[in-house]
Amino acid sequence: MKSNIKNTHLHSIVAIANICLAPFISSGQNTGIISERIAVSARPTPDSITLRWAPLNVKVWQWGIQQGCRVERYTLTRNGKLLSEPEKKILATSVKRLPEGEWETLVQRNRFAGIAAQALFGDRFEVSLKESDIFSIVDKVRENEQRFLFALFSADMSADVARLSGLMLTDKQVNKGEKYLYRVVIHSMDSLRGSIFISPDDPYSLPMPQNLKGDFKDQLVSLRWDKTNTRYYTAYIVERSEDGKHFVPISDSPLVTVSPTETEDARYEYAVDSLKEISRIYYYRVRGLTPFGEEGPPSPVINGKALQSVNQVPYISNADNKGNTSVLIRWHFPDSDNHAIAGFAVERTSQPDGGFKFITEKLLPAEIRTFEDNHPAQANYYRVTAYGLDHALYHSPVYFAQLVDSLPPSAPAGVEAEVDEKGLVTVSWVPNSEPDIYGYRIYKSYHQSEELAQITEGPISNASFTDKVDLNTLNETVYYSVMALDIHQNHSALSELLRVTLPDKIRPQPPVFLRVDGTADGISLSWVPGGSADIMQYKLYRKSPGEVEWYHILTREAASDSLYHFLDESAPPGQVNHYTLIAIDDAGLESVPAHPVAGGYVDPVLRPAITWKKPRISRELGQITLLWEYLQSQVQTFKIFRAVDDHPPVLFQTVSGGQKEFTHTMIPGQHYSYRIMALFADGKKSFLSEEIEYQY
Repeated sequence: MKSNIKNTHLHSIVAIANICLAPFISSGQNTGIISERIAVSARPTPDSITLRWAPLNVKVWQWGIQQGCRVERYTLTRNGKLLSEPEKKILATSVKRLPEGEWETLVQRNRFAGIAAQALFGDRFEVSLKESDIFSIVDKVRENEQRFLFALFSADMSADVARLSGLMLTDKQVNKGEKYLYRVVIHSMDSLRGSIFISPDDPYSLPMPQNLKGDFKDQLVSLRWDKTNTRYYTAYIVERSEDGKHFVPISDSPLVTVSPTETEDARYEYAVDSLKEISRIYYYRVRGLTPFGEEGPPSPVINGKALQSVNQVPYISNADNKGNTSVLIRWHFPDSDNHAIAGFAVERTSQPDGGFKFITEKLLPAEIRTFEDNHPAQANYYRVTAYGLDHALYHSPVYFAQLVDSLPPSAPAGVEAEVDEKGLVTVSWVPNSEPDIYGYRIYKSYHQSEELAQITEGPISNASFTDKVDLNTLNETVYYSVMALDIHQNHSALSELLRVTLPDKIRPQPPVFLRVDGTADGISLSWVPGGSADIMQYKLYRKSPGEVEWYHILTREAASDSLYHFLDESAPPGQVNHYTLIAIDDAGLESVPAHPVAGGYVDPVLRPAITWKKPRISRELGQITLLWEYLQSQVQTFKIFRAVDDHPPVLFQTVSGGQKEFTHTMIPGQHYSYRIMALFADGKKSFLSEEIEYQY
């Protein structure tokens, strides 16, 4: 018993601390167990109750070895009735580990007995971990803790070891209809105890492990099952069969999982087994092992077979262009791996970043190494995938192949533009549908007859472009056109020329007056149009002597005339009048006023002015009859001038020299003013009459 325990004696022991105590702590029958020093579990049968207990720390374990445990039973109920006084019975005064000599027989046939005996009686207790890392958690644990943990673990693995260790007792003096409280107490140290309440009538059945799964790959199978039955089982026995009927354990020792790895789920137990033969079906099931040495019922059986995995992915060696109509793809793949795959699939995409689609209708046989794509695109990215029998996919690296491209793309269509007030012009168009489009070039000019100039430094990928133009110039329009090019630098024709009207921010140029002549009929004005092409009309203003404001007397629509004329017949004779002009463009912008000019005329033989008589008003008919009196002879005609509201007076009506009245219809709400002048047969005129006003 003085030799060191070797790792070979601990094969399949993968749990030490928590596993030893888990079945006791998790027992639903043990109330208040956390505050006690000894964990107790029980196995009821109709004629006996077997107790198993475990000290919860090293000190209690050592005291139990020295003092032994006293086992007490208290009968609390009988046939469903609570006893007035519990009936106490001492089942054992001192349950201790058996002497070293009584272990020898069991040690010869039970490896766990050897481990426990070494922990209990050995002079030294060391664990060699050079061959495995599963005990890394006890590398730095003190010797007493190692003894404690291995002793309890061995007891959990073997009921015989538990009895020899003084951790198990069977009460055969039980009666149906009675319920008992059992207490396990360190002898002479009543504060160190544990308890459990149980009856021989309590149901007790062991569940089968659930959800057994197996992952068969290469020559290994990874098994996994739920460990929801942890409170029943301290270990598991994994069994294998080659015919589905006769099962044998895969190891000499039960299996226990310490804790899951980072990639494993904590709710599962795990085991791994090696498979001797490829493609042979193996069957597996799992049984649970209780601290009482009982094996639970087996789980449902699963089966599978080892599948050799693929050692190398395919790789495409070349893809030949055949007559610019098809592509022949060749790839390499080890013949030795043919039996490990179901076949090949060939995929293609036109984009380098993914989007592969199958171009093979079904899997190609495993021995095939070529495939001809009879409907390739202009640019093709190919990938060959091997489908492993292990359901894994093995993709080749991507291989690029293309056809010779000499066809240019179509000219971009749907070109349009939007301009904002800051001069940003956003040109957009419908993206070309060709799959090999590389980009677009943008061209611009300020005149339709001007040669277009490229304004993009290189091809752009988006179907829109924003240009900046200066609005503070005389340019009223800008022209754009778009060209497409593909990845082989084939250029399309230019799109239709797009005319873009720019926002007008520049005032039109003012007109220029020519000479001003005073005639017998009025003041004759002439002007040359402003230099801006977008002028829509001219407004003429007059200012008479003594006036401050300019008075609007004429609006003239712009035409193609190179010289404009106007005769101001309403200007008072005998005085100098000033005139100015402004031009208005199609954006409503006004030019600065033209340089003012002055003009007037004098009639030295003007006849006396006409005298107005009181007019007749007919409100029912909405009419006014102007009446006047004039005694001069040889009057040829009378000219009547009228002004409406704030508008200047204009010639309204000419009547015969013998007429002394004139009637016309008025519009309600308007203000009317009238003047009259006489024209004689010799060309002379009278002064303008005084103004007569009427508000209707």
